[in-house]
Amino acid sequence: MKRRHLFGLFLLIGLAFLSACSIAKNETKSIPNDEKVNSNVNSDDLDNLYRELAGNVMSPKMLKHSDQFERQISFVAKAKGEARQVESKDETLNGEWYISVFLMRNQQTPIYLNLSAIKKEDWPKHGDIIRIKGSPIGYLYTSFNNERLDLLDVEAKSIEILSLKNKDIPESKVVETMHYKIEFTNTDIITDVYKEPSLVVYYNFKNKRKYMADSPVKTYVVFKQNNEVLQTTILDSNNEKLDSKALNRDTLEAGEEMPYYEAFKLIDTDNPVRLYVYDDEYNLLNCTEIAIVDEI
Repeated sequence: MKRRHLFGLFLLIGLAFLSACSIAKNETKSIPNDEKVNSNVNSDDLDNLYRELAGNVMSPKMLKHSDQFERQISFVAKAKGEARQVESKDETLNGEWYISVFLMRNQQTPIYLNLSAIKKEDWPKHGDIIRIKGSPIGYLYTSFNNERLDLLDVEAKSIEILSLKNKDIPESKVVETMHYKIEFTNTDIITDVYKEPSLVVYYNFKNKRKYMADSPVKTYVVFKQNNEVLQTTILDSNNEKLDSKALNRDTLEAGEEMPYYEAFKLIDTDNPVRLYVYDDEYNLLNCTEIAIVDEI
C-alpha cells in the first residue's frame, strides 16, 4: 500500500456546517411537536459503505485489509478549505492537487482528496457538498491542525457538486431511520467543570442496527447558537442537577433503548439553540429550536 509524505501544514479549514431550514420560534423549554420524522435513505448497503469508509478514515494504515482498497467507491462528503498543490520530497506527489473533505460521521478527521484527474473548473470550493467517485489508494503522513497524522488518500475519478433541497424540513422531537430512533425529551442548563454555562440535551436512543453502535447524536446531529456550532463540554458526574440514569459515552447493544444526554458549551444564555439532524449524505432530516429559559 502506498504511504506518502507531505511536509508542512496542508490546508487551513473552517468549521462551517451546512444549515438551511425555516424554523418557527419555540418559547418553552421542552422540545416541541410529537410528529415523527422517518427516513429510509440509509439502506444497509449504504450504511455499510460509510461505516467501512469511516473506519478507514480513523485507521488509514489498515486500508490494505479493507474491501475498499484501490476499488472505486461513490460517497458524499463536504469540502473544507481550498485545493492546494503539494510540495514534497516525494517526487511522485509534486504538482498533485489535494483538498480536505469530511464525512458526516467524522467532522474532525479529513480525507485528503486528490483532484489531479479532475478539470480545475470542476473542483469543489469550501463548503460544497460533493459526490465523489474515487479509489482509496493509501495514506498521507502529514500535518493537520498542528498535529502529525496519517490521513486517508483518495484519488478522485469524478466529482459532482450537489444542491441539496433542505427546504420544508419538519420540526420534530422524534427522528427515526432504518438504523436508529432518537427522541429529544428535555433540556437543562448546568455549569460545566470549567464553571461555564452548558446546555444539557436529554434524549432516548434506540439502536435498530444488528450490532453495537454509538449514539447518532454524536455523528449526525449538529447544535448551533447564533449560527455557530456548539462544542461539547465536560460535566461533573456528581452534579445533582444531572440525571444519573442518562448515559453519555456508552455504546448501545443491538435492539436496546436507553436514555442519554449530551452537554454543549453555550455562547450565551439568551438566544435559542437549533439542532439539525443529517444522514450520511448530508440530507437534512429534521431541525428543532430549543429556547434557553433556565438560569444557572
